[in-house]
Amino acid sequence: MTTSIERIVDTDWSRAIGGQEFCLKVFRPATGGVRKLTVLYAGGETDLVLVRASQMRLASIAMRLGLHRRVRSVAHALNTFATIMDGGYRFLKGERTWGPLYARVVAEMAGYRIGDDEARQFADSFLCDLLWVLQKLERGELVAAQRILHRALHETNVVLLHELRMRRGDVTYQQARRVEQLVTPAQLSTVQVSARLDHAEIAAAAWRAREGLDELMRELVPAWGAPAPMQALLSRHAPTPMRAR
Repeated sequence: MTTSIERIVDTDWSRAIGGQEFCLKVFRPATGGVRKLTVLYAGGETDLVLVRASQMRLASIAMRLGLHRRVRSVAHALNTFATIMDGGYRFLKGERTWGPLYARVVAEMAGYRIGDDEARQFADSFLCDLLWVLQKLERGELVAAQRILHRALHETNVVLLHELRMRRGDVTYQQARRVEQLVTPAQLSTVQVSARLDHAEIAAAAWRAREGLDELMRELVPAWGAPAPMQALLSRHAPTPMRAR
């Protein structure tokens, strides 16, 4: 954390680390409503999540007042923080000041989680996005369909798989990190996407993502299912062999 994000961003990073060939500096949004500075060198990279000290002081006050138990926005921010810190951390500076806050956040906050209602919302949105993919394919908008496949269908299943593993007490990380090393082949298939810019391949990948959604929701919220009219609407856009199922 810092009192001057601008000063860190504006640092001459081409000279900041001796003996390293500077390549690029990028400042962009990061998880939890903060921003991240990435500095790339030929021999490695530096990632700095920059949080204003004033924000951390407000977080500390909020916890002391118990607002993390009553105010949804405060709980969301601290749960995101807890998810990141729960993997382990080490202070290089400021432990006396901030150590108690970090320890309390990790101990008291559950981390980023999804309840049954939110899982249903994700699943319903998936069905809407699936319809859009199929409609765009029929109009020949392959790039648009491929974009929704990855940004909506695939992302939904990634989030749901993470929640499923959290509920089971399995090791898991957000944003599909290390997923290939952690999950079973069956779980991996729910978030696996393979589709070139081809109508048939994108359609097949979209329907496979739907199968993955169903598999995940059977574990998370068994009572959820696509409403019959929505299923009928989707079936109109399915390949002929699939419609007969």
